[in-house]
Amino acid sequence: MKKTNEKKIANKCQIFTPTNYVKELLDSVGYHKNIVNKTILENSCGDGNILVEIVNRYIEEAIELKFSNKKIKKGLENNIFGFEIDKNQFEKCICNLNLLVKKNGIQDVEWKIYNEDYLKSEVNIQFDFIVGNPPYITYSNLSQEERTFIKDKYETCRQGKFDYCYAFIEHSIKSLSSEGKMSYLIPSSIFKTVFGNKLREFMVQYIVEIKDYTKEKIFDNALVKSAIIIVDKKDCSEKIKYINMSNDSGLYICKKTIRKKWVFSNEFNIGKKRFGDYFKVSHVVATLLNKAYVINEDMYDEVDEYYKVGKFMIEKDAIMPTATPRNMRYGKEEKIIFPYKYINNQLIKYTEKEFKNLYPGAFSYLTKFKEDLIKRKSDKKSKWFEYGRTQALLGIKCEKLLISTIITDKVAVYRLDEACIPYAGMYISLRDEHQEYNLGFAKEILESENFMEYVKKVGINISGSSLRITSKDIEEFNF
Repeated sequence: MKKTNEKKIANKCQIFTPTNYVKELLDSVGYHKNIVNKTILENSCGDGNILVEIVNRYIEEAIELKFSNKKIKKGLENNIFGFEIDKNQFEKCICNLNLLVKKNGIQDVEWKIYNEDYLKSEVNIQFDFIVGNPPYITYSNLSQEERTFIKDKYETCRQGKFDYCYAFIEHSIKSLSSEGKMSYLIPSSIFKTVFGNKLREFMVQYIVEIKDYTKEKIFDNALVKSAIIIVDKKDCSEKIKYINMSNDSGLYICKKTIRKKWVFSNEFNIGKKRFGDYFKVSHVVATLLNKAYVINEDMYDEVDEYYKVGKFMIEKDAIMPTATPRNMRYGKEEKIIFPYKYINNQLIKYTEKEFKNLYPGAFSYLTKFKEDLIKRKSDKKSKWFEYGRTQALLGIKCEKLLISTIITDKVAVYRLDEACIPYAGMYISLRDEHQEYNLGFAKEILESENFMEYVKKVGINISGSSLRITSKDIEEFNF
């Protein structure tokens, strides 16, 4: 089982660092001068593209210092360390390093490069430098065995759906000497994702600089937006230097003022009134099987009191209008089967027998999907014909606004009536019917330039110019 898990992880780690970023990583920690007696680690080294540059720099300085080949060989063996979990990549790495040193007349180096999982290694050394590009593996792609191991061992991963690289960052910082330096190429989502809170709390005291590449595509076949974090164990600075590498602009961020989400701006969200004090931002319904409930305009014909979908006659009283930001954008209409009812704004659930007797057509249509509906990871109390999640239904019967969780270039907000049951995006409703601000005002705020600038700062880059925002992000906006 262990080997199987390691092989799966290895297969997901095969994204290697481009040469120009290798040089940036090394230059960022000063690995270009006074390095011959300093230890350095690359803990996910792949075929050795970072280690090759490390060894090359080491040899160049040793030659300048008139070291003999014997002394250089000993220095390489004692000071340069690496880990690679994949056996094929490990062997390529050793081969690449041997070819490099051979050009300089050095042979038979006993490399301290290990074909092991760094997180499970027992090498107990405090390093002067750690440089690398840790594996980008999401929580969903980790086996249960790996999740349990990482949660038990790393404090930054005790809660929530952590990424694999969180453990690498924690382990690496703890493996630095008291004057050690580290540069890591990491996913920039680390600065803002909810499950990265513990990691940010841990590393903020050590980070001295952030080089943000979110506007650049570093890896050809990966959608991940990246940044370089630079750690200096002996630097007790109260500020982090932030550099936007796309335009070479920068600023200093006071560590004490950093919130749970790291926003790189000294003029941020300076309005007087909090949006969430006047408007509630909620998640829409989650059926967990949209194809069973959603009926688009090309699927049905109206026949008296029914919608005819194929051979099924679905009662109109069991149908509600629905919406998604995407369909609203393109002017498409959809309906959704609604296996509930409201009485005095209270959600009422049917028994299976009641629903079948009241709406035999809708019941028969859902029965077609029964096997898949039963397989959903639904709320424990949800019946097979109900939506997978019901919490959103408790407050959704009201006039509301609809907004996407993904913002590209501009914010689009759509007004929905009380009957509409949206199944994608987030909806905005009034906190108090008698308050001074109405939904029209909320729409103006959310479509304003100020809010778009706020989104650019708090949103998580996902691809191109698209940003992901949360309900909390919207509620925390000040106008």
